[in-house]
Amino acid sequence: MMLGSGLLGMAASGLLNPVMPLYLRERGLGFQEIGALYTVGALLPIFVQPVLGALSDRHGRKPFVVGLSLVTSLMVPAVALVDDPQPLAAVMILKMLLSRSAAPVSNAMVADFAPARQRATLFALLDATSNLVFVAALFASSAVIRALSVAGTFFLAGGLFLAGSLLLLGLDEPARPPRAEAGRGGAGAG
Repeated sequence: MMLGSGLLGMAASGLLNPVMPLYLRERGLGFQEIGALYTVGALLPIFVQPVLGALSDRHGRKPFVVGLSLVTSLMVPAVALVDDPQPLAAVMILKMLLSRSAAPVSNAMVADFAPARQRATLFALLDATSNLVFVAALFASSAVIRALSVAGTFFLAGGLFLAGSLLLLGLDEPARPPRAEAGRGGAGAG
């Protein structure tokens, strides 16, 4: 289920990636504004990822992965609905913040499921498969955009993200060992 969810997300990203800068330019954002938007969208998660990581360590990964994925799936079609450049930039930054902030928690969730001795192999296979799906979606994007329009492609991508999120709802988190608490029979006791 996790692989399917990840592949749906990569397909959605691949469909949108080629058109996004042109779409933003068409909506009135200048090249420098687009560059600033992507810079802010890449830097903001630096501050959010550690918080989400700590919260997911404490409360479980699934609520954060599914929640961020669901909200991201709604943000993608919202990009197609906003015409004004400033609100569009805000929606884009929020979408990037949410989707990029989910990555470490998603990776930790995959690691929770993977047997310890096969984690590197599984991550390598997952990454290779994801890259192939992304490249296939890049190639398909122009045909999809011609068939559905740019706005239709945003809605399709949002639907793919949503389907990936819904797949994760059926996933049961593996039981993790309880967290060690300071002062309980450890080196500091006694």
